[in-house]
Parts: sequence; structure tokens; C-alpha cells
Amino acid sequence: MNTDKYILSKIENSLLLKDSIIDLATLMGHTPSDPISSHIFCLEFDFTQEDHDKILLHLNLMSDKKALSLSQIRSELITIVPQIAELSDPIFKGMVKVFIKQFDIPLKITDQN
Repeated sequence: MNTDKYILSKIENSLLLKDSIIDLATLMGHTPSDPISSHIFCLEFDFTQEDHDKILLHLNLMSDKKALSLSQIRSELITIVPQIAELSDPIFKGMVKVFIKQFDIPLKITDQN
């Protein structure tokens, strides 16, 4: 097998693995606006592990503030992970919700149900 075919095969297998994980998560109730895992959310929206960790860190840092609105949280997170700007409001809300729940972040959100 030549190098180009090997690299293409690795990329195709990575895509197959990603799609398989998202398929299984969907069967478990995952949706983009109500994700079951922060890691699956990031995988689905092509965030890197570094992006995931930056979001986690900044949500923890923001939890020191008394209370924030979703728009304030979005503004701060966009500065560290610009790709967040592309998320719709329901999907962004789901992302914040899953991070807070999964990592037990004591962040108070003023406009979340």
C-alpha cells in the first residue's frame, strides 16, 4: 500500500469512527441541542480536545462571578474558541448545559430554565 492510500484509509476510518460514535449517542438520546456528553458534542461540531479543555476551564473561571446570561457566556467563550460563534442559540445553550452538568460547574445562568 502506498503512503497516499494509507493516509486516505486512516482519514476514512477516522470519519467512520466519528460517525459511529455519534450514531450510538443518538440512539441514547443525544441531539445537538441536548447533548449527552461534552466530548460527543465537541466531536460532532469538530471542536478539538484543546477547544474542549478551554471551554471547560473558562466555564469554571466564569463560575466565580455572581451570575451571567447566556449571551455574556457566549461572548466570553467566543474569544477563546471562535467557532462557537457559528452555533445556533439552542445548540449553544445545550453545549453550556452539558458542560455544567457533566463537570458539576457551579455557574449561575440568569436566563436558563
